[in-house]
Amino acid sequence: MRQSFQHPNLVLRVRHSRDQCISRRRDTRSAPPYRDSLLLHLLDSRVNRYQHWTKHNAFYGLAITTVTSALLLAADSHHWTVAGHIFYVVTSHRASVGLAVQLLSGILGLLHVTAVCRLINYATRLRFNKSVVTLDVLRAWVDMSIPRLDWDLPLRFFFPVLIIVSFGLVPSALWAGAITPILTGDTTVGTLQLPSYANIFLIKEYPSELTQGGPSLRNQQGFFTYNVGTQLIGDILSSAASATTIDNSVRQHSKFDNTQFSYIGRSYGVGGSVGLGDQSIRAIPQATGYSYEESGYLANVACIYNSSSDFLLTSDRSQWMFIAGGNLPDSVESPEYSNYVGHNMPQSYAFLNTTQCSFDFTPTLFNISVNLPNRTIAVTPGPQIPDFNPDRNITRTVVRQFELLSNDLTNLYVSLLGAAFNSSIAAYNMSESSSNKPITEADATLAGLTNSITAMVDDMLAAYSTAQLIVGGFSVPQTASVQRSVLRFGLPAYIYSIFGLNLAVLLAVALEARRTEGWKRLSKFDYLDPRDLVVAASRGGTGVAGAVERMEGKSVRWEKEKKREKKREKKMWLFSNPDEGIGEVPVRLVAEEEGRFEIVLGRERGDVEVESKVNFSSRV
Repeated sequence: MRQSFQHPNLVLRVRHSRDQCISRRRDTRSAPPYRDSLLLHLLDSRVNRYQHWTKHNAFYGLAITTVTSALLLAADSHHWTVAGHIFYVVTSHRASVGLAVQLLSGILGLLHVTAVCRLINYATRLRFNKSVVTLDVLRAWVDMSIPRLDWDLPLRFFFPVLIIVSFGLVPSALWAGAITPILTGDTTVGTLQLPSYANIFLIKEYPSELTQGGPSLRNQQGFFTYNVGTQLIGDILSSAASATTIDNSVRQHSKFDNTQFSYIGRSYGVGGSVGLGDQSIRAIPQATGYSYEESGYLANVACIYNSSSDFLLTSDRSQWMFIAGGNLPDSVESPEYSNYVGHNMPQSYAFLNTTQCSFDFTPTLFNISVNLPNRTIAVTPGPQIPDFNPDRNITRTVVRQFELLSNDLTNLYVSLLGAAFNSSIAAYNMSESSSNKPITEADATLAGLTNSITAMVDDMLAAYSTAQLIVGGFSVPQTASVQRSVLRFGLPAYIYSIFGLNLAVLLAVALEARRTEGWKRLSKFDYLDPRDLVVAASRGGTGVAGAVERMEGKSVRWEKEKKREKKREKKMWLFSNPDEGIGEVPVRLVAEEEGRFEIVLGRERGDVEVESKVNFSSRV
């Protein structure tokens, strides 16, 4: 079999046989006698230009990985985030971003693997300059320097190669985890307008007549009025009827406007500015929510049955009307600040008769959290604060609205207010039906009534706060903590891992450069370059080929005599290979003058080295 190795100035033909290895020129009749040495010198001219860039180019790529890993570490330490246009691009094109991350992580990982493999290549080339190695060792060096997995290697070489190849997968995986954009949260500062109670001259009880009512305003955001008890009857009744949930879950109810925000739990009469005075916050890109503090009244409602009440219904037969009048318990003729609501019901609402509810308003600083995507508001009571309305005009006006509601919602046939209370009481009975605790009608009535009155008080306080903000125009700025969605690059575990890996590679390069004095003795021969291997092997002679011939002959004889042998050293191989004995052939690299190299047969078991040079004959 013949193989041709072409060069622009040379064609080298090698005939493989048991006893000869002959090299011939393309045209010996027309070439001058010195053509062979000249052409081989041209092959070696490539390595004579072994400059600084050629030796160190693989390590300069670590500058890119070092800067990138340092920036990622700084971004994680200082909590740097990305928002704006980049945020929209990443969240809108996740597939494309994922592809870009894979490509970039592969490139950055390749820089690390290239540097490590170049260290292995340089270290093994330095060893090859002064040591005898077998062909299997040379194969393992090649596989570790590329890197690649050779399934025909002996296990003692296969596993080290497997470790290096497996390491080649680690950097790109770590880089992918370190540079992948991750959706996270960030906090900034915003400002919203809260209702001010420095001027409350508009908060008072107005006559029920439409022409004598207080100021109101209707716009795209909703209807806002100081006539809470007469103009917001429908919303207040709906709140009273739904005050108790049938499954004991947290109540969720809407605001009295068109902002489509809902409270989770009690409103406590605050949070009216949400959707009305927070335009600057909602204009922040990627804002997901905000939280702030607001002053208000914490209303505690306590309802009881009081049979000693002197609050009665007196019939006026001539007018088909009943007059509600009398004294509530603890009532005195002099002015006092206790707030009571008493109920005296006819036969249809007998379960509410003689019920009495008292109110206790505590000035409190509330913590309000707003979820913008879900449009929900959660209010949490905070510490007690000094009263911002010592005259209690606000709370007194709120309690007086129950009289207006009762007057407007009673007719000859039904009491809408009583029906709303009844709905809350029925819901409480349903919520407690699954429990083993017996519930009396009186307990259910008082619980449902308390929930309804509490919900009505909270909503009326909130209605007055929005009237102050929108109708009266009385507001005060308040700072809020705004949460927004942003992007960060990578998880801390991957960032610190890739930074440590990059530092380890840099340290390995520095130590190896110091140990070898900048690879000062590194030869120009590179076993990864087929040109170097062909030229060096051709100069080395037929010694290696002869050793291979002898090993192949031994292999044939061993096949014939293996039945008679009792013991033979066994080698472990991953897969069987017909020429498995060739890997034991020892070779070494010999340097000649002018930077030329030869691969010759090395020493093994004390044998004398056999050196046989290739003769380039001028005969075809």
